[in-house]
Formats: sequence, structure tokens, C-alpha cells
Amino acid sequence: MSRHGPPEPAGGPAVERYLAEVTARLAGPGRARAGIVAELRSGLLDAADAHRSAGLPPAQAALAAIREFGEPARVADGFRAEIAASQARRVAVALLVTGPLVGLLWIAAASASHLALRLGLPWQWAGSPAGLHLGIHLVAVAVGVTAWAGLLGIAASGRLTRWLPDRPRRAPTAAAVAGFGAMGADGLGLALLAAQLATAPGRLSPALAAAAAVASAARLLLAGRAARRCLALRATLA
Repeated sequence: MSRHGPPEPAGGPAVERYLAEVTARLAGPGRARAGIVAELRSGLLDAADAHRSAGLPPAQAALAAIREFGEPARVADGFRAEIAASQARRVAVALLVTGPLVGLLWIAAASASHLALRLGLPWQWAGSPAGLHLGIHLVAVAVGVTAWAGLLGIAASGRLTRWLPDRPRRAPTAAAVAGFGAMGADGLGLALLAAQLATAPGRLSPALAAAAAVASAARLLLAGRAARRCLALRATLA
């Protein structure tokens, strides 16, 4: 065992302090931040090795590499758009994947319940209350908003960005709209369930209705949190 304590971090304490300062200025999900810091560390170590090969002592080589990269605040600013796009894409994909799954639970619950619903378009259902018709139409609008905004969020954070104008705020804005749309759809679904419980609880399938309610409540909370994070990242972009 070494008598001199733990080994010195690769690149020296100056590089680690620099990376810590950059990390403190980065907002967004931990995975995206960790990837950026790992990329910066690799670049700094490569630059320091180049300076050492040119004859500088290790400490001076690390400082020279840091000077090449620039001030921590400026470096962090350069990654804000990338982090916002990464977060927006994750949110949009998650909403588009979970939406159909939650929707299938609600359809299964409605089909197994005695709500006088028939296969077909909502306006073709006979015998169902007018309030249920209106609620389902509103859910359909919220689902459409979520789907279109989610697709726009993916497009604005992926390969299509090379053909789109450079607007870093587009992706987090679209993802936030998708999140609020999902909140609306799930909230309306829960409101319709509450209304049915208040008027005719015996018509519901307890197990499927409970499963759909739990799934919607969880998605509503997560979608709201994700939407607020996207808006916070949007606010940091020029």
C-alpha cells in the first residue's frame, strides 16, 4: 500500500477544480451533465499530455490546457443548448411511449365496465351521458396536442435540426407543451373516473379502473415535473 495516501486525480487537482466549476454551472439531468464532464475531462487530459510532450511540467501543462478551454462559465454556457435538447428528447420520447400504454388501460377499463360504450367513434356511442362525450372529446384534444408537440420535440432535438433554423429554445418548448398536454389528458381521465364514481360506481370494473387511475396519476406527476424542468432549461437559453 502506498504511504502517500490516495493517488492524485488524473490531470492533477487544477483540472478537477476546473471541472467542478463547470459542473456547478451546468443545469439539466445528471446523465447529460456526466457525459459532458467526461468529454471535457478527456479533452483536458489530451491537451495536458500534448503540453507535457512539449516539455512543460505536469502542473504547468494542466494549467496550459485549462487556459485553452477558457473560463468555466463560458464553457458551461456552450453546453446549455445541448443539455436542453437532450432533456427535451428524453421527455418527448417518454411521453409518446407511455401515452398509448396508459390509453390502453383506460380503454380496457371502459370496455370491461358497464358504461354503455360501443366500439366506434365517440359521437356514435348511444346511451352514454353528454358529459362523458364532452370529456372524451377534451381528452382526444389533449392527446393530439401531446402527440404533435412530442414529435416536434424529437424532430427539434435530432437529426432534423440540420435542416431547421437554429432555435435552441424550440425543443424544450415543444417538450414542455407535450408534458402539459399529457397532464391535461391524464387529469381529464381522472376527472371522468371521479364523476363516474360519484354517480354510478357499480358500473366500473374495479381492478382495471384502479390500474388506469394509478397509471394516469403517476404519469401526470412525472409529466408535470418534466415540463417544468424543460421550461427551466428553456429560460437559460438565449
